[in-house]
Amino acid sequence: MTVRVAVAVGYLGRYYSGSQIQPNVPTVQGELQEALIDLNWCERAPHPVHLSSRTDGGVDARMNIGSFVISDQIWDGCGERGVITALNDQIPTNIRVWAAQSVDPDFRTRDALSRTYLYRLQALEGWPAVSISALTSWCSLFVGEHDFRNFCRPQEGRSTVKRVLSCDPWLDDNGSILGFSIKADGFVWNQVRRIASAMLGIAKGRFSIEEVVKALSFPENAVDFGRVEPEWLTLWSIEHEGAPYLMDKMKAHFDSPLVAVTPSTGRAYSLWANKARAEQDQLHQAAWLLHLN
Repeated sequence: MTVRVAVAVGYLGRYYSGSQIQPNVPTVQGELQEALIDLNWCERAPHPVHLSSRTDGGVDARMNIGSFVISDQIWDGCGERGVITALNDQIPTNIRVWAAQSVDPDFRTRDALSRTYLYRLQALEGWPAVSISALTSWCSLFVGEHDFRNFCRPQEGRSTVKRVLSCDPWLDDNGSILGFSIKADGFVWNQVRRIASAMLGIAKGRFSIEEVVKALSFPENAVDFGRVEPEWLTLWSIEHEGAPYLMDKMKAHFDSPLVAVTPSTGRAYSLWANKARAEQDQLHQAAWLLHLN
């Protein structure tokens, strides 16, 4: 007999060429699969681990959801804590499994209700001081159902029409802007990074709000607002009705170490960015340690 297990997994994206397995490069899915094989919990077969969301190389995740099948004897013998410990002993420390539960045999990781991403605009070189009310108004442009053809990299066979459930400023504990949070029932490739680039362009006066509205309203007219780097993007959470225990764990509060400080400019920016990336790592590690201590 077997049991399907769903796990909450986080990772630091700069160490991987994305979440989905690819030949000859390190990926999150690949590391999880190798761990299961090394533990003799599964056989080497195509894709024994399924992930809920695909993230590009450089993109962090506080929470993705993975699932796999193991024997019921292993699950009954190890339980949640044993499964977490065994997997974390096998995978690099820049990936952490921090919650696990048994789910229905027909559980599909891709059938999530929503996904939430955070983008740290404040860490972009040249991000100017803007008001919360201004950022709130820019965020509101993207809420609702739109054809995001001008805000993604279209893929053959995938619709570019998506429904954004919410988009709001992301603030630090002092009420200063870190970036924005965006939640949707699904995303298309590069969507959040291109939306972030449009916001950066508005903030710097390179694009107008009217241009962005027009690009959403008339997607057949191609417009390129650019694409910001992946390193400040985080897959923050996933809602999945088939994994209620993981959802409860996801809601746990912790103190964020991030503080919105204006980045250095010119040659000093790269040094400042290294410090900011370290703070980003601390954000994720604090979120994972909440459940692993």
